[in-house]
Amino acid sequence: MLQIEPPDFCYCPFCGRKLGIRVEEEKQRKYCRSCSWTYYPHVAGSVAAIITRGNKILLVQRNREPYLGKWMFPAGFIDYGEHPDEALQREVKEETGLAVREFQLLKVMQSVDDPRSLGHLLFFYRVTCKNGLLRTDRDENQNIGWFDIQSPPEIGWLSHQQTIKELQQL
Repeated sequence: MLQIEPPDFCYCPFCGRKLGIRVEEEKQRKYCRSCSWTYYPHVAGSVAAIITRGNKILLVQRNREPYLGKWMFPAGFIDYGEHPDEALQREVKEETGLAVREFQLLKVMQSVDDPRSLGHLLFFYRVTCKNGLLRTDRDENQNIGWFDIQSPPEIGWLSHQQTIKELQQL
């Protein structure tokens, strides 16, 4: 378990009143005395696609912070109400132009280095795509390319670095 603190909200997002504290499930929880809303801290989720072709992996180069200019697997946050499988298909299409044909969940990790959402869960999938032309989403990524698994470019995210090391050992 990561030793991180959730956001420290002071006011109710629904009625604007100052939050109090009560013990619930043996934990101190912030709650609103006025409308009875309770704050349950939770983590975000994201997906990452490991797309391979022989001994090559498909990576995208970030066009925004964090890790501007570094490379990563095609990845992104799961939208509210979206299933990780749906997010995977959407993110692969957005970031590579490819349509997902098959996918398999490989592992779930906890992100330790994303300042936008500390501790969020990251779902890594092995992905097979339909044939198509690669194109990058210029808003999110500068470039896209196939790289030899044994000599990838500079990878930004620690979880992506670790996953590439695991792939190199296979």
